[in-house]
Amino acid sequence: MFVHCYKMMVSRYLLACSLMAGSAVAPLAAQRSAGVIAGVVLHGTSGAALPHATIRLPALARETESDATGAFRFAGVPAGTHTLAVHAIGHVPLARVVAVAGGDTLSLRLELAEAVVALPGLVVTGTLTERRYDETVSPTTVLADAELDRRLDQTLGATLRTTPGVAVTSLGPNTGRPVIRGLGGDRVLILEDGLRTGDLSAQSADHAVVIDPLTARQVEVVRGPMALLYGSNAMGGVVNAVRDEIPRALPDHAHGQLSAQGSTVNTGGALGGDVVTRLGRDLAVRAEATVRGGGDVRTPGGTLTNTQLRSASGSVGAAFVRDWGRAGGAYRYYRNDYGIPGGFIGAHPTGVDIEMERHTLRGELDLVRRVGPLASLKGSAQYVNYRHVELTKAGNIGTSFGQQMAVMDLVGRHAWLGRGTSGAIGVRGQFRDVVTGGALRTPDTREFTGAVFAVQEVGTGPVRAQAGVRYDATRFEPTQAGGIFVDNRFVPIRPRTFGSLSGSVGAVWTARPGVQLGASANRAFRTPDFNEIFSNGPHLASNSFDVGDPDLRQETGVGIDLFARVTTTRFRLDVAAYRNQLTDYIFASSRGRAELGAQGARPRFQFTNGNARFEGMEGFIAWNATRRLVLEATGSWVRAEFTTPNAPVPVITPDDTTFVTASRFPPWIPPLNGQAAARWEADRWFAGVEGRVAARQDRTGDFETPTDGWAIVNLVGGVRFDWGDRVHAITLRVDNVGDRLYRDHLSRVKAIRPEPGRNVSLLYRVQF
Repeated sequence: MFVHCYKMMVSRYLLACSLMAGSAVAPLAAQRSAGVIAGVVLHGTSGAALPHATIRLPALARETESDATGAFRFAGVPAGTHTLAVHAIGHVPLARVVAVAGGDTLSLRLELAEAVVALPGLVVTGTLTERRYDETVSPTTVLADAELDRRLDQTLGATLRTTPGVAVTSLGPNTGRPVIRGLGGDRVLILEDGLRTGDLSAQSADHAVVIDPLTARQVEVVRGPMALLYGSNAMGGVVNAVRDEIPRALPDHAHGQLSAQGSTVNTGGALGGDVVTRLGRDLAVRAEATVRGGGDVRTPGGTLTNTQLRSASGSVGAAFVRDWGRAGGAYRYYRNDYGIPGGFIGAHPTGVDIEMERHTLRGELDLVRRVGPLASLKGSAQYVNYRHVELTKAGNIGTSFGQQMAVMDLVGRHAWLGRGTSGAIGVRGQFRDVVTGGALRTPDTREFTGAVFAVQEVGTGPVRAQAGVRYDATRFEPTQAGGIFVDNRFVPIRPRTFGSLSGSVGAVWTARPGVQLGASANRAFRTPDFNEIFSNGPHLASNSFDVGDPDLRQETGVGIDLFARVTTTRFRLDVAAYRNQLTDYIFASSRGRAELGAQGARPRFQFTNGNARFEGMEGFIAWNATRRLVLEATGSWVRAEFTTPNAPVPVITPDDTTFVTASRFPPWIPPLNGQAAARWEADRWFAGVEGRVAARQDRTGDFETPTDGWAIVNLVGGVRFDWGDRVHAITLRVDNVGDRLYRDHLSRVKAIRPEPGRNVSLLYRVQF
C-alpha cells in the first residue's frame, strides 16, 4: 500500500526495539569463527517474493537488500545470537533473534504482513540514542519516504510548511526558513546530521538555508525542551536534515537512489542522487551530488521578478566500521546564486542578486566500548568556511558576509544510576570569525562559545522521565571601535560576555498500549547575535537599516509543554499545548521610523528588548476510514503579545521630536492555520486532495500590515512500480489548483506580489 511507504520510518522504529534488546545481541568477536545468514523475504499474504526489502544487523552495523527473488545473504557473521531487522515499503517491519553457529549457514524464510497504519520513524534528534517516536519526551515530527516525497519543495522551509507548529518566513521563494511556535531566527536551530550548518540564515530573511532537501533521507522537527541538547538558544525547536554523510552502517553491496524534480511555476528542475558502498572489509563510502535551477516565479498578481535560482551541492564521506565503533569524515560543498525581488519602497527596483558558497569538513569518532567510567564516547568536529555577497544589477557589492566556524562536541554516555537508566555528559566549544563588508558597517567580530551539559533518563516501563542541565558562555569581540546612536543615545561598541544556566525536565506515561501522555518544563536563555549588538547601516537585500544595541540584554525564557499521542491500527493523534514566558525578548522595532538613503527610505530596524508571552496549540490526526481511504488534518495556533509596555520611541526630525507608541505584539507571528487531506491508497498508487487554510492576522508588529485569511486546494498522486530490478516512485503535485491570489503573513514580499500561482511539480525517484 502506497499510503504506508514510510520505508525508513517503520524500519527505524523496529531498529530501536532491537537496539534496546542489547542482551540479545552478541558483540563482534573476530577471534571466533563466523557463519552465514541467508534467506528469502516474502509477501505474508500471497507468498510472492518481496524484492528491495532492507535487512539489517544493527549491532554489527551491517545492512543489505533482497534481490528480485527476495533472497539476501550475510557472510562473515560472528557466531552467537543476533537481532535481524527487516522492513519493506508498505509492510509491517519484522524483528527476529537468530543464533549463528561458526562455519554454518542459517537459512531463513521471512514473511512480512501488509502495513495498516505506518509508525513514525525512529527519532535521532533530541534524544540520547535512536529511539521510537512514542518514547520521546518532546513533540516530534518525522518526514521520510512517501510523506517526504509528498511534501518535498525547493527549500527546507517550504518542505516543512504543513508540519504542525511550523511556519515559513521568506524574502522570496529561495529563502524559506522555518519558524516554530512563532519563534524564528536562531531560536530555531537547523542541523545537518546533528551539526550546525554554519550559514547566516538566522540573521536575516534574505539569507538562504544551505540545505537542499532533495537528497535528505529524513527530516526531523523537535519542538520543546529537548532542543536544549543542541544549544540553550533553541527555544523554538530543532530541524535536523538526516543524510548520514558519514556512513553509519557497513553495506554488503552498493545501493543508493537517483531523484529528479520539476516544477512549472518557475520552470525549475533539480537532479540529485547518492550512493553508499563498501570497500574492503570495514570501509563504507558515500557520495552525493545535487543541482537545481529555476527562473522567475509566476503569481496570480504577475511575475515575481528576480527570483531565479542556480545551486549545486555535493559531498563525499567515509567511515571505518569495526567492533570498537566507527571513525570517519566527510566534505561538503554548497553553492547557491539566487535573486531577491525588488520593488520595495527604497529598494533597488530590479532587486538584488546573492552569491553564496560554503565548504564544510567534519569528522566523527564513535567508541561503543567502555571508556573508563563511560559506556560509550562520541566526538564530533566541524569546520565551515562560508561567504556570501549581495550585488546590485550593476554588479556592485552592497553587503558582504564571510564566516569561519570551528566546532567541537564530545558526549559520553553512562548508566551510573543503575539498571533502567541512561545518561550523558558533554562539552561543546565553538569559534566564529565573522567579517562584513559593504554599506552595513557592522564591525568584524570574533565569537567564543563554550558549554557543558548533563542529561539523565530514568525508566523503561510505562513511565519514562528525562532531565537535563546546561551552562553556556559566549563572548563577542568586535575588531573595530566606535559607537551606535540608540534612541539618540550614544552607546560605545565594546566586547560583550553572556552566560547562563538552562535546564529541562519531562516525562512520558504510557497509559495503555498506543496511548502516551507527556509533560515537560524548561528554562532557556538566548545570547543576542553579533548583528543584534553591533549592526549600524543599510542591509541591501533586506531593504532595511539595521541598528544594533551594544547594551542589549540576553533573552531568557520559561516554558511548559503538554502533549498526548494515540496510535492504533487505524488511527493516529498527536496534540500539544505550550506556554513560553520570555524575559528581555529580542526583536527588531521600527515603529514607523525610516532612514533616508540613495534609493529612498528604508525601515529602521532597531534591535531592542521587551518581555513577551507565547502560547498555543498544534496537532495532527490521521484516520483510516476504510482500508483504502485515509483522512488527515493538521492545525497550528500561536498567540503572542508583550507582557510589559514598550517605551515610546522618539522620532527626531529637523523641526521637532515626536514619540511613536509601540505595538503590543511581537512581529512575524503566523496566524491560525492548518490543512485537511483525503487520500485513496491502493497497492501501487495513491491519489488525494488537500485544503490549506489560514485565518486573518491583524495582531501585527511595529512595521507589519494585516494579512487576510485564505484557502487553497492542492492535488497529489503517485505510483510505485518495480522495473529493471529497481524500485521506481513517481509523485505528482498540483498546488493552488484554482490559481488563487493569497498572501502569506510571514512573506516579506507580500506587499509586492502574492504567493505563487498554480504549480505542477513532478518528483521521480529510483532506488538501486
